[in-house]
Amino acid sequence: MTKNSIYADRLMRLKSDMRRFQIECLIVSPGVNFRYIFGLLEEPSERLLVGIIEAENSPKMLVPSFEVDRIKKLTGVRDCFGWEETQDPYSLLPELIPSDIGKTIAIEPKMWFSVYQKIAKKFSERKFISASECLFDPLRAVKDEHEQEFLLKASQKSGDVIVETLNELEVGISEIEVKTILKEKLLWSSNEKSGALVQFGDNSSLPHYSGGNRILQKNDVVLIDAGGTIDNYWGDITITTVFGKASRRFKNIYDIVYSANERGKEAVIENKLPSDVDSATRGFITNEGYGEFFTHRTGHGIGLEVHEHPYIVGNNQTPLVPGNVFTIEPGIYLPGEFGVRIEDDVIKTETGIKTSQIPRYELLEI
Repeated sequence: MTKNSIYADRLMRLKSDMRRFQIECLIVSPGVNFRYIFGLLEEPSERLLVGIIEAENSPKMLVPSFEVDRIKKLTGVRDCFGWEETQDPYSLLPELIPSDIGKTIAIEPKMWFSVYQKIAKKFSERKFISASECLFDPLRAVKDEHEQEFLLKASQKSGDVIVETLNELEVGISEIEVKTILKEKLLWSSNEKSGALVQFGDNSSLPHYSGGNRILQKNDVVLIDAGGTIDNYWGDITITTVFGKASRRFKNIYDIVYSANERGKEAVIENKLPSDVDSATRGFITNEGYGEFFTHRTGHGIGLEVHEHPYIVGNNQTPLVPGNVFTIEPGIYLPGEFGVRIEDDVIKTETGIKTSQIPRYELLEI
């Protein structure tokens, strides 16, 4: 498939879902969903820019007049309507959304509230619903082959970068210094996004601690959770190790978390529900006596956002399907001592799973 055909296919599937849910109009503002449908990564601003998608017609755009040519070129949307700086762009919306296309308008779920208020004021007789649960969440949760390729590469490169960074550790280096090194490596000479958590010693017992001025000492536990993007698709990998010699207690906890991770992946292969996958990891850790120290869900979907559907959590009963991409990341966090998290990115396939090849026990001590 060409890039243009990928976005055309997404638009076709979106419009099919709109018809299924009897939604005749959708307004999309800049953000992740805008990029998913139109192929343009655009940030919201004070100047109104929205895509208007009707179930039975070609999409339209309302954009600042000086942006018309750029938006046409980058999105391929022919019907781009410009508004001048002296105009109220919201007053033009009723002209672009006829009154006969239905009473319900779906709205981009992450639209600025101030923008939503102004739009709603122009359509006081219409009902507005979020485009999240019925449209974008299920659509984006199933990745096509191109998305899966990007995600697998981003996952592998994220893991490789963590391993490279571990080789640069030395006594006296701080968490923030390692984080700086890591984030520079995660850019891969691009301008895309990256994220990193670096935690030494007892800071590793804080699941989302972002790192600070703690200095690395010999025999410290080191937890690094990091990811970069390829074509804006995220990798998200966590490696936990010891800088020096691992204690027997650490090795025992590590074994438990590793086994829980493996049981989670096996549950996916066995076509279990997300809730069952969470139970597989959590149940094993609980049986080993550490259930109270596994304080978060087993995983989350990953794609254009580092956290998206499907969520691998105890109350999610929506079946996993081929094309779902998500993390398996059980952890045990012992307050004041250390934490261990082992995170892999998993693609569900027709016959099992695909996942990046991240060294684990080879890095138990560095």
